[in-house]
Amino acid sequence: MFSTIATTSAQHCALATERSVTDGEQPILGMLISIRNRLAALKKDRGNYYRPNDIVGLYNELLDQVKVLNRVRAKEQHDNDTYKNRVDSVLDECFQLFSLFYLALGKNKEIPATYVQLVTIK
Repeated sequence: MFSTIATTSAQHCALATERSVTDGEQPILGMLISIRNRLAALKKDRGNYYRPNDIVGLYNELLDQVKVLNRVRAKEQHDNDTYKNRVDSVLDECFQLFSLFYLALGKNKEIPATYVQLVTIK
């Protein structure tokens, strides 16, 4: 009985802090999940080396989605740093994967490579 109450209150807290995805953000979420899935497939493929052009191309796709997300959130007036929903969670996962890929490619001095290190410190 106590575990049920604890689980229910934990779920309630999670729902209270993470908001639902708006209609304007739905296509962005779909693209971010697609990018994340392609990165995960590259990570699992142990038979081939990572091609820098593939990683950089996916990173540029991610940056395009971030620009679109910024425009959507500006229209919806979600400019504050406390707004968080599933889009932010998937975006964080993508940035972490890109960071690890950049480190694996030896691009340690480039901005994407520093993300995992900064998140770990935070």
